[in-house]
Amino acid sequence: MRGPTAPNMYQLTIDDFTDEDVAEFHRLMSELLTKCASVGQQHAPEGTWVPSTAGLFEQMAESMQLVSEVSRALNDTRSGIRRVGGRARQRLYERAGSSHEGPAELA
Repeated sequence: MRGPTAPNMYQLTIDDFTDEDVAEFHRLMSELLTKCASVGQQHAPEGTWVPSTAGLFEQMAESMQLVSEVSRALNDTRSGIRRVGGRARQRLYERAGSSHEGPAELA
């Protein structure tokens, strides 16, 4: 049976994010939406995808290229957001570490 756990002392708050972090986060999201809109406009200008090829297998290959393009944009955005969060978390850990006495100081 598990007992109660202490609250997470490393919980991020808004104060852990710099103005630059927020600006980068907004830029990443804007780039993602711009990329998705561009892909949509290029391949479905009327809101419905019309393949540029006739055969089913060619259409499937074409669709995989489109999915890959959107997937790369999503992955790039996700990685960027993780970097932003990672920097904020690193600052939090550094502040938390500097406010506690280390084991050598306790002896």
